[in-house]
Amino acid sequence: MHMKRQLVEDVKTRMKFFLETERTHRGLVEELEKKVKTLTEEATNRKAFTDSLKRRLSVATKEKSQYETTCQDLKEGLDKKEQCVEALQARVRASERAQAELEQTASRQMEGLAQQSTVALEALHRRLGLAHTQLEQLQAFTKALASETLHEVQNAKSQLRKNRKRAEKKKAVGAGGLSKQSMVKAQSIAASILNMTEMDLAEMLDTDEEEDDVAAYSRRDQEWLDQVLKILQQEMKSRVL
Repeated sequence: MHMKRQLVEDVKTRMKFFLETERTHRGLVEELEKKVKTLTEEATNRKAFTDSLKRRLSVATKEKSQYETTCQDLKEGLDKKEQCVEALQARVRASERAQAELEQTASRQMEGLAQQSTVALEALHRRLGLAHTQLEQLQAFTKALASETLHEVQNAKSQLRKNRKRAEKKKAVGAGGLSKQSMVKAQSIAASILNMTEMDLAEMLDTDEEEDDVAAYSRRDQEWLDQVLKILQQEMKSRVL
């Protein structure tokens, strides 16, 4: 009996151990299943991520190819533009050389024209100086001629007055006088000198001249001389301008 009990106890102990071992194994299996599930999910996620990276890589590869094509096109366009720029620079240099040559030619021509203008101006100044001198001489001559003419006119008037008074005196004392023909000739000469008609001269001779009348004639003669000189000065200014 004692051995049976011992055997039963051993069996119970083993059963208990097996049960505990089974529970432990179940826990390990469940934990392993969880890990497998987690690893499976991670693998799935990594695969999805890898697929996404592959798609991105494919897109990036296409974009890179497009960028390379665009860069090649841009490079070719840039090369063409550089060639155009070089051609334009060559044209600009040629234009600058041509412009410099034209400027030199124009400068030489301007210098020649300036020299010719200087010579022409000097000749013109000499001619103007000569003309001015001649005008001054003409003005002096005209002034002298006007003064001399005025002096002769005044002398002629004075002589006519004296002759008239002398004739009147001779007529008054009955001593006879100038012949009519001589008087007409004298009046004609006097009218020619005074630049007036014989009728105006006769009226002037028939008028009794007092001292005031003589002064009035002198003032008119002086005004005439001043007017002549004024006209002469104006003519000189217009010729100089």
